[in-house]
Amino acid sequence: MLKSVQKLAKEQDIPCQISLEEKMGCGIGACLGCAVKTSNSPADNPSYLHVCKAGPVFDSSTVEI
Repeated sequence: MLKSVQKLAKEQDIPCQISLEEKMGCGIGACLGCAVKTSNSPADNPSYLHVCKAGPVFDSSTVEI
């Protein structure tokens, strides 16, 4: 559902924030259980954001769902 909302917002040029829910083993970003890939990172060297530290709410254009 969030992927569809993200796509619609991008197509209609609507500002959108999404709230992600991930398993958080440690809550401080050390375990990498809550890492989500950023949308603008290259495939050969991806970068990630931690839901527990940087979120859980993100601009929909910044993360891959």
